[in-house]
Amino acid sequence: MRLRKVLTIAAAGAVGAAGLVVAPLTFAAQAPANACPDVEVIGARGTTERPGLGILLTPLAQQLTRELPQTVKTTAVDYPANFNYQASVRQGVTALAGNVQRTAAACAGTRFVLMGYSQGANVVGDALVGRSVAGRATGQAAIPAALGDKVAAVILFGDPTFTAGEDFNVTNGTQSGIFARGAGRLDTFQDRTRSFCNRNDQFCQGGTSLAAHLDYAKFADDATEFIQGQLN
Repeated sequence: MRLRKVLTIAAAGAVGAAGLVVAPLTFAAQAPANACPDVEVIGARGTTERPGLGILLTPLAQQLTRELPQTVKTTAVDYPANFNYQASVRQGVTALAGNVQRTAAACAGTRFVLMGYSQGANVVGDALVGRSVAGRATGQAAIPAALGDKVAAVILFGDPTFTAGEDFNVTNGTQSGIFARGAGRLDTFQDRTRSFCNRNDQFCQGGTSLAAHLDYAKFADDATEFIQGQLN
């Protein structure tokens, strides 16, 4: 049953990404390549989406680049986002942590906004606090605590590790996801996190609706407003 659910996650990503061309990660107000940005937006796409930020996170990153007063660099997590779910998540965690570490080493003043959709949200959470199985921690955070302090905001959409009842949840549902992380696991980042999860979403609510899992673009303004507040 668990394997079938994982394969369905991949199918959901395929439905969302089919026939679409990922926008290039160069936006009008982006920080110059040879300068340290005030903010680096790092995004992890959903399962089977083409390399890049994906259909949901690309326009959100563009909106942030236009509307934030800070200089912005955008980075897509380079990971498989494929059917081999747990291995793919692990590779995503390693890649995301590497992105943060490289920028922090070169640009001490840069702050980070981490975003993930579906499997990508799982990647972001695991990078911050370590992997969880059945609500129990099974690994260490890939991003060291000192660098975690540089994370200004965390945005999660349709997260399979969604846990009902957390203060940072933005949801009209009351159920936990199919791989629920467990209460309190993201407490260190609680004030910096918003997790968007639609009622009856197949994955973040363990529900029956694929349409709900694909319906997060409507939260772009809410996410942008939250990020602006965190940075300012």
